[in-house]
This record gives sequence, structure tokens and C-alpha cells, in this order.
Amino acid sequence: MSCAAIMTKSPPTIRDDASVADAAGALVAQRQMNLPVIDGDGRYAGMFGIGDLLSLLVPRVALAGNLTANLRFIGDDPEQLRRKYQEVKNLRVADVADRNAAALDPETSEIEAIRLFCRNPSALPVVERESRKVVGMISCGDAIRAIAGNASGRE
Repeated sequence: MSCAAIMTKSPPTIRDDASVADAAGALVAQRQMNLPVIDGDGRYAGMFGIGDLLSLLVPRVALAGNLTANLRFIGDDPEQLRRKYQEVKNLRVADVADRNAAALDPETSEIEAIRLFCRNPSALPVVERESRKVVGMISCGDAIRAIAGNASGRE
């Protein structure tokens, strides 16, 4: 089965000229962990997600290795994180998005998507090769539904 058969069609995206504040708001409003980033022509430009936002807010040393083991580098003052957010909220998504994030072609097999999930269980964009347009997203849940025999692409 191909990725086109199991993907969620027409996923929410964020433009690369949007601010980090806009992207954070979209992540919350859409209940997403990651959003595909598109340029002004609607072409895939990368991903922006919770991990990218956290990397802007917490000391880099806290993100080394296993995040849970390094939480001691985050202070106990939530105001410190709020102040840091105020410093970064106007950055453009284009400047902080992960431009090397994995993307799938609609014709890629579901097995290849599952292989990528084994390395990184984050939702993956499905991008048309020629147009570079985002046509869908595949989550771990989509992959599990496909394995369990309940694979219908969601609208």
C-alpha cells in the first residue's frame, strides 16, 4: 500500500513567513506536534514543531541526548521561559524550521514510512515530487491503522 492510501489529506500547514508565535498558535489550535512549512508558492520547505519551539526556549545543553535526563538545566521559574518566548516569538518560521526533515512521496510504500517512524515517531509530510506541494501527513496512528487492516486515508 502507498502513503497516498493511508495519509491524512490536506493537513494544516504554516507559511515560512509566519512568526514563531503564529506557528506556536497553530500547533496548539490544530492539536499538532509538527506542521509542514510551505513557501509563498505553496511548496514544501521543511517542518516546524514542538521540538523546534522547545529548542528556542530551553538551554541547548538541556536538549543533548535524552531530554528527560537533562531537565535540571531548566530553571524552576516559568517566567524565565515566558521571557525567552517573548525574545523568539517574532522570529520567522523560515529561519528556525527543520529544512532537513524527512518527507514522503505519495507513492512511497507504507513500509518505508514505518521504517522512518522507527527512527523518529513524528508525523511525516507527504509531498508531491514534481510540484513540492504538501498533499498529506502520515502519523504513527495512520501507520498502525494500515498494519491492523483499517487503512483509509482521512480527509
